[in-house]
Amino acid sequence: MGTQQQQGSTSLNMPLMVRYTRNRENGEAFFTTVNVLMMEVMKLAACSFLLIREHKCIFKFLADVKDAIWGDPVETAKVVCFPAVIYTLQNNLYYIALSHLDATTFCILYQLKIFTTALLMRVLLNRRLSSYQWFALCLLVVGAADVEWSSASSEASANSNDLVGLLSVGAMCFTSAIAGVYLEKVLKGSSVSVWMQNIRISLIGLPVSILSMCYYEWSDIQRDGPFRGWDHWVLIMTATNSLGGLLISMVIKYADNILKAYAQSMAIVGAVVGSWLIFSIVPSIFFMLGAIMVMLSIVVYSAFPYVEKPSEEKVQLMAADGREYI
Repeated sequence: MGTQQQQGSTSLNMPLMVRYTRNRENGEAFFTTVNVLMMEVMKLAACSFLLIREHKCIFKFLADVKDAIWGDPVETAKVVCFPAVIYTLQNNLYYIALSHLDATTFCILYQLKIFTTALLMRVLLNRRLSSYQWFALCLLVVGAADVEWSSASSEASANSNDLVGLLSVGAMCFTSAIAGVYLEKVLKGSSVSVWMQNIRISLIGLPVSILSMCYYEWSDIQRDGPFRGWDHWVLIMTATNSLGGLLISMVIKYADNILKAYAQSMAIVGAVVGSWLIFSIVPSIFFMLGAIMVMLSIVVYSAFPYVEKPSEEKVQLMAADGREYI
């Protein structure tokens, strides 16, 4: 669903585009809060268009929106308010992180969300992991630590802003895990469509984004205008980041875990190549070693899920039917 936006945001081109558009003087860079607001507007418009086209009647669409929001206010409060605030916060942290970290380092460190999500699912949802998955999580942590050590040791990254980027990515990993586990626990059995869920979240996220924009950057916006620094690259990046989350929801629905794992790995490879071509950042041997460990951990984690063994009674019943448990 659209709440997977942050996963979509780490696709091949997004970190590179954000890094490229943010790599400007402070007085020329776009306002991140305005960008987050416009992302919510685009997502709301796209989902509304799809539902209006499906209903073939704008009044029926408005009635469904009213029922989805006010028909069950308790469910709306549980499902929408908390995730909307979390994802608005994540979108802002996304730009902060990529303002201080190169795209490759961000892509690799952000994969730690797999680790934080797995731990929370084990604690809160009692979701069991296979021994291969625990090994993959350990490999992920070691690889990410190696990448961060290699980045901090390089001259290109030796500045105080690296700490800001690292803390931003860490906050994104934890908030992504919290929101993901929370939604999985709450949304099971929900009959509301993917597009309507996005509309509900956007309607809550819009006022949060507006308040954030007014609190952090209102004086600068009054002086320079809300669309300072916007060009065709910023517009493309905003549309891709906003609407890409909707496309990711469909990919998650129809693609298996192996394909998604390979897609994430290829995104990291693409970020390495793009950073080399665009920003002339040549990764060190230790950096590449850490990146390989992270990519390998993603594939192993997805390829060897936990398989619950049947009880002894079930095995006996299967044997009685002439079947064998493998």
